[in-house]
Amino acid sequence: MLGMLAYTQVGPRTSDGYLAVALLVIGAGIGATITPSMAAAFQAVSRAETPRATSALNAIQRIGGAIGTALFAIILQHAITATLPGHGGGDTAIAALSQHAPVHTAAALAAAFGTTFWVAVGLIAAALVPALLLPRPRRGAQASGGAA
Repeated sequence: MLGMLAYTQVGPRTSDGYLAVALLVIGAGIGATITPSMAAAFQAVSRAETPRATSALNAIQRIGGAIGTALFAIILQHAITATLPGHGGGDTAIAALSQHAPVHTAAALAAAFGTTFWVAVGLIAAALVPALLLPRPRRGAQASGGAA
């Protein structure tokens, strides 16, 4: 969530280093959350159900990723339309606008991306609630699991 918050502050002159550090934080957050959530999911199924659960989780991740990408593309397009009224839509119209008013266009596009990233922050915040409710391993199970 912290890395995504950094992306909400993107402006026309945001440095590549800032974006790289924010992306590193996002990657670390994803890495730190995917493994425990998968472990919790697999703890809830028996060994015999594990292959089907693996396939189901894989399909859910792929479908969710595709839906999320489409959702953010739609939000971004609406934000661009709201910040650059009369651009007519499409990359060529934005390119033409950026030739006539490059400073205004860059600021408007940065604001549109910022709006899109705020939606992402909201969705991450909403996902924190169920993530905090994931079952935790019992202390005895951790100790015996490490010894085995």
